Amino acid sequence: MLILHTSDTHLGYAQFDLEEREKDVYDAFSEIIETAVKDRVDAVVHAGDIFHIPKPAGRPLVRLGEGIKTLREHGIRFYFTLGEHDILRMRGTPSALLFQRLGLATYVGDGEPVIDGDLMVVGFHKRRTIEIEELLEGFGRADEAAKAHPEKKRVVVIHQGLLECHPYGEITANDLPRHFDYYAMGHLHDHAERRFERLAGPVCYPGSIDPTPSEGIREFKKGFFLVDLSGSEARPEWVGLKSSRQQFRFEVEYPRLRQEMERIRKEIEERSLQKKPVVLVRVKGQEIDNAKVAASISALRDICLYPDWEPILEGGPAGQEVLMDRPADIQEEMLRLAAMALGDDKRAYFAVRELLPLLERGEKEEALDLVNKAYESSRFGRVAR
Repeated sequence: MLILHTSDTHLGYAQFDLEEREKDVYDAFSEIIETAVKDRVDAVVHAGDIFHIPKPAGRPLVRLGEGIKTLREHGIRFYFTLGEHDILRMRGTPSALLFQRLGLATYVGDGEPVIDGDLMVVGFHKRRTIEIEELLEGFGRADEAAKAHPEKKRVVVIHQGLLECHPYGEITANDLPRHFDYYAMGHLHDHAERRFERLAGPVCYPGSIDPTPSEGIREFKKGFFLVDLSGSEARPEWVGLKSSRQQFRFEVEYPRLRQEMERIRKEIEERSLQKKPVVLVRVKGQEIDNAKVAASISALRDICLYPDWEPILEGGPAGQEVLMDRPADIQEEMLRLAAMALGDDKRAYFAVRELLPLLERGEKEEALDLVNKAYESSRFGRVAR
């Protein structure tokens, strides 16, 4: 038995609001579907954040539908759970459930076991921190179901951060149900594979299929897992995507700006890339003329989809450089700064990872509901009166 495990596809996202970058996401998703068909997998398991926003436009809905239809035509099942980007917190049916209602895909995020032949799949949609106790209770029931079916290939699908894989995870490996052959995880955007002595199978995050807002401009590797379940132990293989548009960072000396631009141009042209790359140039020097640099960077537009730059100003206090840098992971930097301002990691996580995404999407009622529930549950302790 062979399954394909993907997650965090964020269909509909367009980096820099460019149509080409939205198409890159669809190209990556199509490559995953094509691989599933070519390798004749038995099922595709999606671990959440299917869409980038809970109310996707027509194009991402159509692209998901086309992918599921192709799988169905080849007898490949599609199981999915929901991430925070898929869930409407206040009201309404998540868009991805349309395909469950039409009988084209199987939603497994409610914790109820789904058995199809030799395969058993149990899944859980994304839970907020105030809902973790409920999630752990669901894990307990899932473990009992797994123990009751040792003859099946048992897969659990979870969209949640694991502390052993990320400093701001919500659960630990000790929280996970023990008796599953494979742990199909979602939520983290870098791929990871871990094994824990108490768990029956490997815990795997395939990562996002294309860079998302928190990742900045940087070199990356994106992909998915092919998981062989035919033996006594699951054997996951992470497969890198070939359709990805490359992103590069260069550091240059301002006094040598012209020569450095020629070097960058030559390096890009020598790579013979199928798609024009996204490029960030970090310019190091004193008294940098922004207009001069901008003009030099603009000259790369014929070979780059999106060239950008940022200064590194020398001659700071005590001879230190002043780095005017955007971190590789913007959300991690926001978390760090929020923790410093609030004096508490939990409050910072709540503000940046839970409240801010709702406000960014204009979901004011959902944001207010989240704050009220946090207050009612005394999540951060009682407020002194």
